[in-house]
Amino acid sequence: MTGAGSQHKQMVEVQILGESYTLKSETSPEYTRRVAEHVDRTAREIRQESGVMDQKKVAILTALAVTDQLFRMREGVETVKGLAEKRAEHLAAEVLAVVEQSSGG
Repeated sequence: MTGAGSQHKQMVEVQILGESYTLKSETSPEYTRRVAEHVDRTAREIRQESGVMDQKKVAILTALAVTDQLFRMREGVETVKGLAEKRAEHLAAEVLAVVEQSSGG
């Protein structure tokens, strides 16, 4: 697992769909548990909404759903980044205009 945390690997036990998994992670146990809780919640929602009970199919559908969330968030970040860059350029141009105006140039 990647994310904020220490560099040595720690063992963390998590539950996903009623199954226990012991994970070795370089991240904090709290972070690892939060990730596992998100996967568990997503898998339960998929199982409930789709009626699919086969663990392998639920796992694949969960992977697709979480990847979709990741891609949508990345697109959102890029959109916000682009808007922020445009706003920064606009503000810089305004500041430059004020400076030039006040210096008589």
